[in-house]
Amino acid sequence: MFGRRGGKRRRAKRREEEEALAALMALFGTGPDGRPAGPPNFGGPTPPAGPFRTPGSGSSDEAIETIGRGEQLHEMFDVTHEPRHLDEAVRLFTRVLRTAAPGELRAAALNGLGKCGWSRYERFGRRADIDQAVAHLRDAVAAAPPYHPMVPACRANLTGALVTRWSAATGPADLDEAIEEIRTALRYTPSGDPIRVSRLNTLASVLKSKAEAYQDSTALGEAIRTLEESLSLARAGGQRGGVTMAASNLAEALRMHHAWARDKKDARTLARAADLAREALAGTAQTHPTWARFQSNLSLVLQDLYRARGDLRDLTAAVSASRSALAATPRSHPNRVERLAAHAAATRAEFEHAAGLRHLSDPDALLMPLPEFLKLTFSQGLSKENRDRLRASVRAAEEAAAATPPGHVMHGIIQTHLTSARFAEAGLSGASRSTSPRRLADDLDSSAHDTTLAVRLRVYAARLLAALWMLKAMSESGARAHRARQKAQTAFDLALELMPRLSTQSLPRGDRERQLGQSVGLARDAAACSLSLLPPDPYAALRQLEQGRGVMLGQALDARTDVTELRARHPRLADRYEELCRELDRPEAAGFSPPPLAADVSHGAVPLPGEERHALAAQWDDLIRTVRDTPGFSDFLQPPDPVRMAAEAGAHGAVAVINVSALGCHALLLQHGRLRSLPLPRVHYDDLLRRSGAFTENLRKATGTGLPLTEQAAAQQDIVRTLAWLWEAVAEPVLDVLGFTGAPLDGRTPPRMWWVPTGPLTVLPLHAAGLPATPGANTLDRVVSSYTTTVRELLRARTRPSSPTRRTLAVALRHTPGAAELGRAESEARALAQHLPVELTLTGPRANHRSVLDALPRHTWAHIACHAVSAADADSGGHLLLHDHAEHLLTTADIARLRLDRAELAYLSACDTLRGRAALADEAMHITGAFHTAGFTQVIGTLWPVDDEEAAEIAHHFYAHVTTDPAFSSGSGAVGAAHALHEAVRARREQNPDTPTLWGAHVHYGA
Repeated sequence: MFGRRGGKRRRAKRREEEEALAALMALFGTGPDGRPAGPPNFGGPTPPAGPFRTPGSGSSDEAIETIGRGEQLHEMFDVTHEPRHLDEAVRLFTRVLRTAAPGELRAAALNGLGKCGWSRYERFGRRADIDQAVAHLRDAVAAAPPYHPMVPACRANLTGALVTRWSAATGPADLDEAIEEIRTALRYTPSGDPIRVSRLNTLASVLKSKAEAYQDSTALGEAIRTLEESLSLARAGGQRGGVTMAASNLAEALRMHHAWARDKKDARTLARAADLAREALAGTAQTHPTWARFQSNLSLVLQDLYRARGDLRDLTAAVSASRSALAATPRSHPNRVERLAAHAAATRAEFEHAAGLRHLSDPDALLMPLPEFLKLTFSQGLSKENRDRLRASVRAAEEAAAATPPGHVMHGIIQTHLTSARFAEAGLSGASRSTSPRRLADDLDSSAHDTTLAVRLRVYAARLLAALWMLKAMSESGARAHRARQKAQTAFDLALELMPRLSTQSLPRGDRERQLGQSVGLARDAAACSLSLLPPDPYAALRQLEQGRGVMLGQALDARTDVTELRARHPRLADRYEELCRELDRPEAAGFSPPPLAADVSHGAVPLPGEERHALAAQWDDLIRTVRDTPGFSDFLQPPDPVRMAAEAGAHGAVAVINVSALGCHALLLQHGRLRSLPLPRVHYDDLLRRSGAFTENLRKATGTGLPLTEQAAAQQDIVRTLAWLWEAVAEPVLDVLGFTGAPLDGRTPPRMWWVPTGPLTVLPLHAAGLPATPGANTLDRVVSSYTTTVRELLRARTRPSSPTRRTLAVALRHTPGAAELGRAESEARALAQHLPVELTLTGPRANHRSVLDALPRHTWAHIACHAVSAADADSGGHLLLHDHAEHLLTTADIARLRLDRAELAYLSACDTLRGRAALADEAMHITGAFHTAGFTQVIGTLWPVDDEEAAEIAHHFYAHVTTDPAFSSGSGAVGAAHALHEAVRARREQNPDTPTLWGAHVHYGA
């Protein structure tokens, strides 16, 4: 994160200078020392000889000599830092440009001027110098004859200058141009040319910068692969300098790769990074310009390694390396900012270890709700030694911030680090002048509104600002507490407004999930804050939950928006909208760069590489702004108004949104066009976390086959007790307020309602809550339950018209290679055929990835009986195990990418299809959610592993009920699916009332 180029840039410039001059001299028949040279060897067609290329022509010889002296003076400046050397070099290069020099000599002079401007900027920091350097280097590339051997060197220099300017001003166009320039330079660099090692390093560095700036793992992956190639070539060619530079850069990239990985405790990648960082340092003299940079990089790797495996020796070595790097870096050095930042991070980690507060920088602490994080942090007293360590860490952060100019690529990270350090000091040591609540609030507010900062840093600052005001509210009373909560609500609103930008379509799915996972619980805390106001503001709470939950789901649904009205008035905009939707829906490529040979993408068959995805996402943003600027379409793809949502959602059945937060737990009840809030005093967030975790563990024990029966029975009883608590704490008070106070009389059908659980509550079966052996004291007796992730999603599903025809697909795998046999899977398909016509049945080898994806768009109903791996257990985000799963997983991304306009009902007779990752509990990132996103308005899914026999029985009961529903026989689609599942589950409960794991897993999801 903190390592930049410094000495590497100077050495790279020298190599490119030498190559450009050598190519120029060779063209004129001489070497840099004036002796005859052999013919040039370069990666492109030989340029045609012109009259001015005759060796020994007087004007050319004089220009070459002048350029050579200019290069020598520029190199002297790099050593002496004497401005007179640079001024004289500029005068000499300018003199060549005032002559009638041929194109290649003009290019060489412009290249020299560009490097002089670059060096002047690195020495004095004036923006005009780097702007002029970029302009001169662009002119150099344009002036050189095509395929001239010096062109790759000029392009490589332009790349360096562009990245330098980007580091200071973070203009995205500079980074994109730099990538293109260095790629072009590499295309014309022969495979055996030693300079290729340096240029591969440069390309990888720019790609890593792109990855870091935009949080794009495809760019990082390509950077790592490029560095592996560079390191291999350098080792094979015996290039000691190339080996050390590639090793250090690769260590940086691997460190970032680990930081973005799901399993932060797997330290193998970091261990290799540490080995590479040490190798780079061991091969570099202490007097070398890159020694300090390599020390700083080693420190950063060791800090992360300490966090991963908890070995204090790693932290001790990291602190030592950061101090050595800082001591070896002059105050005027352009990379001192990065050294200071690395040292501040090491000092902070040293304090956290000594004080027992590792959670402050533990990535897993992101899963901790903000109030619990604060309570754990600020409830601990500090010894005098640890207060001194904390003060030292704050001073280090302050020094780094003071050295970082606005607009610098490190500015946002360092400012956020400083504010976080001051926040910790205020809570742990008491307020000082720099950590007074007002100063902290002003700093956080400034960062949250700073549009030059990365969005994730602005969200972090806004959330920390909300926490600051909530802490103040907790310490005040009356009007002061109310005002503090209002300010917290404002800060929460800003964070939520920014949150969709964490999931921009320029990123691949995994990166969007990672970004959103860093803001887990934000919307729930915001809603709890709004409901703690006097009086409570349920409409604000609903808006916040809809804005900050189901973000990726909402974006997927936006891409399926009906544009009939837009097409009627602005057909070109509608066409462009649908075209971009199709392009962005292409399967994701593994890499960032386009393939060497572009294929036909007219049918969206070619995977979408990262670079093209960034371009398409920018076009998407421009198009949405254009549509919203068009009269009558200002609300295009905007979140619906909460008043309208409440009126529409509650008109077709009650909806209960259960918000859980350490700031308070409440139900938002939508019924008969009204919205009201209900406190849930028996639900405490820390207790809920414990109960949901225990419930998951008890499910594992109760459904496992390798445990003693007594242990399975004990786990089953714990589950029964959890369902009783769930009834008394959540379900019963909600149903009572909604007016569902008992079982319907005279055998009438129970009313329907929709549950919208949040956070850790999503793993618990609200539809199965109840007291054992107590008729009417359970959810199943009182209502027909359905689930949805957001109210917005429910409203969209309700507006989908039923298909005029019904076509049914059955997929059943009894034998799946590498998985246990499902003896009843194919009998489920046969039972299905007894109740309704089945147009296509796929079993055995026919039930493969391609066949299922091809069949789904042609059918309105789908029954799929197979094994599944939940999103909580798979890097792929969850998948179904079809016959060819070893080669092709049917992932949630594959399913969600489909556009099934006529789909109605998907019955997923598989395990864990509704279970997702804890960090994405509010995002519907599971198999059931993927089928719903694809277009199925109703999906039957499961919350945990299901017994094969019980699954078959529930499916049989379900189809027996759904096909006898009057709506079914009248052709009105699957409107009775929720009732049919309700009756099927009740029937199995009657058979096994004390074993809820057998009948409680199945849920109805959707309209």
